[in-house]
Amino acid sequence: MSRGRAALLLGILMAMLGAIVDVIFIRGLWANIAFGVVLAVLVVGAPWFILQGASAGRQRVRERQFAEVEGKHHAFNGVSLRIEHDARYSWIDAAGLQAVLGTRDRDDVLAARMPGRSRRNDRGRLMLRVDAVVRHLAERPSRMDPGTIRFRVYLEREVLFPQGQRRARR
Repeated sequence: MSRGRAALLLGILMAMLGAIVDVIFIRGLWANIAFGVVLAVLVVGAPWFILQGASAGRQRVRERQFAEVEGKHHAFNGVSLRIEHDARYSWIDAAGLQAVLGTRDRDDVLAARMPGRSRRNDRGRLMLRVDAVVRHLAERPSRMDPGTIRFRVYLEREVLFPQGQRRARR
């Protein structure tokens, strides 16, 4: 609602309440005006405060509900990527990496390509360090393939750089 409409509505409401007060309590002009203003503010303001409080409460509940998954969704070319962050590194799921690259290497082959830069997560999935994956993409034979370049740039811009900034702020 615009401010002009709100002011007009408040004025009409004050006049109506002032007339009601004048009829019920014949006390005087200034008492009627003051009582009409207070009553109008209460009638208009109370629902607004209730709605603002309910909206803020709903937002807090949503933030708590989605806090675990907020900001953790990554996808490239329609392939959903599972990326986890710990105190030092960012890790990408090997299955998602292979889906993006179109390869079918076994987990032990991928882990051997990046020695010391792989681990298993809680579910037993192979996770590879994102910085090692970027380095691997820059050194592999198809490094000049446009899809490989786009994926490497995506990992640098969307995963490594933001996570590095978050770590620097801590």
